[in-house]
Amino acid sequence: MKNNQIGIVGVGYWGTNILNVLHKIGIKNIYCHDNNIKNLNEVKKKFPKIKIVKNFKEFLNLDFLGVIIAVDTKLHFQIAKKCLNKGFNIFVEKPVTNSSKKLKVLCKIAKSKNLLIMSGYIYFYNDYIKYIKKILKKNYLGNIYYVSCERFNLGPVRNDVSAAWDLSSHDIAICSYLFNKNLSITNVHGYDFLKKNINDISTISAKINNIRLDIKSSWLNPEKIRKIVIVGKKRMLLFDELNFQNPIKIYNKYATYPKTYNFKKDFFTQKANIYFGSTFSPKIKSKSPLENEMREFLKCLNFKKKPSTSIKVSINILKTLEKLNRI
Repeated sequence: MKNNQIGIVGVGYWGTNILNVLHKIGIKNIYCHDNNIKNLNEVKKKFPKIKIVKNFKEFLNLDFLGVIIAVDTKLHFQIAKKCLNKGFNIFVEKPVTNSSKKLKVLCKIAKSKNLLIMSGYIYFYNDYIKYIKKILKKNYLGNIYYVSCERFNLGPVRNDVSAAWDLSSHDIAICSYLFNKNLSITNVHGYDFLKKNINDISTISAKINNIRLDIKSSWLNPEKIRKIVIVGKKRMLLFDELNFQNPIKIYNKYATYPKTYNFKKDFFTQKANIYFGSTFSPKIKSKSPLENEMREFLKCLNFKKKPSTSIKVSINILKTLEKLNRI
């Protein structure tokens, strides 16, 4: 480890959250750059001990163990490329770049210089999502029929990527992580109300093997909703991220059609048998996903460890997102 300095490019809403977590876990040598001077002045008020660097060339001439990039997606590539060429390990918020070709360029630079690129798919570090992955692996819900993801809110509205790229990318990443396989997109439907060719509302239909998925996103919604429903043969699961007391509920409910040989000759029913069992909410010890993510980044920097959200994961998710534009 040549030093313990961490750089952050972009200290808007999310960059400030990252800065807060780094400060909380004891990282002291933090340098921040942002083209918006107001953002720099605000974080300096909140965190007096950080160093602010107004000029990006001066920022690049510093010596960093790692640099965190949290700016608009359209700026990711050029900033990430400059940081890699300077010899910095980098963490880049999702979707890292707006093109898989650009991402492969970054990957080539990182490989030639033996540098780390970690991507910011935060749900890989969510303790509830990890729990769901465990019970799916144990086949506790039975064979999975269907997954529904809903991610709605009023804003933040992007002007460089659509709601599908900005919001649905989370759920695409979650489903790929849960089932250890990339999604196959079957249909995409969207509406662009605020800006032409940038969808504010989108519905993606996809499949993983025999599992069907619907992923819905909108930044034009009066209520904030973040839900995932998984329908299995034996049980159903609801993950409501905004239910802070019981975010996961497992419903011991299912429907089956009886076998015809069980009926008497003079009786037949077209109705399925509906089974209603008990519902329970598992108690899970959880930490902030962002804290888990930042701790993983620091661990990877210090011990040359491969992150859960490696460049390979990013490329696979980005290729799935690019398919949205071709359907």
